[in-house]
Amino acid sequence: MQSSRNKRQRRGLAAVEMALVLPVFLLLLMGIMDVSRLYWTQGVVRDAAFEGARTAILHEPTTLQVETAVVEKLAAGGVGREPAITVGAREPDQPVDVTVSVPFEFYVLGSIIPSLDGNKPVSATAVMTHER
Repeated sequence: MQSSRNKRQRRGLAAVEMALVLPVFLLLLMGIMDVSRLYWTQGVVRDAAFEGARTAILHEPTTLQVETAVVEKLAAGGVGREPAITVGAREPDQPVDVTVSVPFEFYVLGSIIPSLDGNKPVSATAVMTHER
């Protein structure tokens, strides 16, 4: 009789422990996913800026062609937000800079940490030398 009561108490204690630990664990897991999305977005934006700079140094493309290359790279990476794209002056033997910025929203961490609430810009700049 004593053994059966002891088992029920231990099971009840395990249920209480699980009820206390599970929300913290899920919050930690979702926070890790939010930060992972941020790093992934940063990588895609960096690659898009590089692609834009690479396009800008070849055969005198228009600004629209550079922007199209950036938007295509962002779309291929799964970043569907409207980017802000800045293409610097393109003079022979001078560096050309392409800056790409997209808004990023933390889904879970934004509701917990007030400074992360709302859209935060994720941006990258790539610089290459314009050749003739």
